[in-house]
Amino acid sequence: MFLRSAPTPPRQFRFPSRLRQSQPRRKLTTPHNHTPTPTHTATIPKDVQAQSRLRRLNDRLPSFLRAYTTPLLGAPATHITSFLILHEITAIIPLFGLVAAFHYGNWVPDLTSYSGFEEGSRRFTKWLRKKGWVGEDVDAEEVVAAGTATENGKEGVRLVLEFATAYVVTKALLPVRIAGSVWATPWFARVVLAPVGRRVRGLFRR
Repeated sequence: MFLRSAPTPPRQFRFPSRLRQSQPRRKLTTPHNHTPTPTHTATIPKDVQAQSRLRRLNDRLPSFLRAYTTPLLGAPATHITSFLILHEITAIIPLFGLVAAFHYGNWVPDLTSYSGFEEGSRRFTKWLRKKGWVGEDVDAEEVVAAGTATENGKEGVRLVLEFATAYVVTKALLPVRIAGSVWATPWFARVVLAPVGRRVRGLFRR
């Protein structure tokens, strides 16, 4: 009786060592969730625009006025918007009120030597030209050289001179305007801006 020997296991085929070293190893990488880059910039909210405008205004102010405006940088959006509206109102009302007083009172103080007069002359010369209230022959340098409105018979020069003088006075009242705007901001936000905002939102919902 013959005894059968155990079967010999098959030999595993191996690549030569030279071929094994030349084959690059593949690394298993997990897929990453790539967030698609937006093709357009989102619209900046109005509260962010108002806060950015307040920051720019705060950077241009003197150091003693920043004590009033800096606390508003962290205030709610309604307070920031209220301050900016009041700041514009306190600039527009004195400006046009002084122009009317100068024009109908037939008297303008000589403020040509004060800072801001040349800037006001150039700014309002361009603005009044666009409105068609003065002709193209009116020049800012001519307004500065006029001195007072009563000494120059040119109506366009007189009008620009009145606006430039009112601009100097309004700019000189900036500390008072800033303090008044900061003081009235909480009241304006609560009594005026908040009810208007609720009504506008109600109209859009309807």
